[in-house]
Amino acid sequence: MKQLILAIAALAISCAAFAQDREIDLERWDDLNKVELSKVGSRVETDLSFAFPMYFGWTAMTNVNYKGEWAACASSDFLDFNTGKNFVYGLQLVDANLRYGALGLSIGLRWTFMDFTLKNSDVTFGEYGRYYLPTFIMDPSYNGRKSKIHASYFGIPARLSLNAGKFTIYGGGSVEILTNGYAKYKFPKNRTQMKPLFNQFRATVEGGFSYSNLGVYVQYGLTPLFPADLSDARTLTFGLLLGL
Repeated sequence: MKQLILAIAALAISCAAFAQDREIDLERWDDLNKVELSKVGSRVETDLSFAFPMYFGWTAMTNVNYKGEWAACASSDFLDFNTGKNFVYGLQLVDANLRYGALGLSIGLRWTFMDFTLKNSDVTFGEYGRYYLPTFIMDPSYNGRKSKIHASYFGIPARLSLNAGKFTIYGGGSVEILTNGYAKYKFPKNRTQMKPLFNQFRATVEGGFSYSNLGVYVQYGLTPLFPADLSDARTLTFGLLLGL
């Protein structure tokens, strides 16, 4: 991953250098990997950043219900999650910015990792026909302490920001595709691939503010976390923001 980010950075700098009417300012390279590409005489400022912003947070579930094949299993409340252990990590692989005065517009590529911890640690998910249904963990060596499901996404976020010195406030959203999904428990460690457990497409809205590259954010999932014919449950994510 580090090699990929450095290669993208080198390519961006090389391409910019060929533009004779542009100046490359590398003074901010150490400031969270930002490279400024400023056109001489232009009122619009541009920059690229790599591996920033970063998002660290937790996820609560909203609009939880049970439909279709899951309705018969609803009495077990298997969609109860431990919010304090629902960890989220987002990494903005590329972030391209345009700034006109105090206003900023950005678009990028982001990878998001979401871990959800089931309150009932005796339950996991198993494949039954075309669906994944809740099932009890029958492994006699399992210590009964930690059962999770995981989803990761790759997508395109966009945001509109207002800047005042070191203070930034923003609003935006993203469209994302599911890249991986599985259920797991430990100890002992066991992981089972099950991408069909999750909705394959994700759309979000988000907003936040930061001061001197450190801030907070909140994000809401416009699309259900799981297939729409099984549940309307959506994610509400909040946490810390680094590098905005």
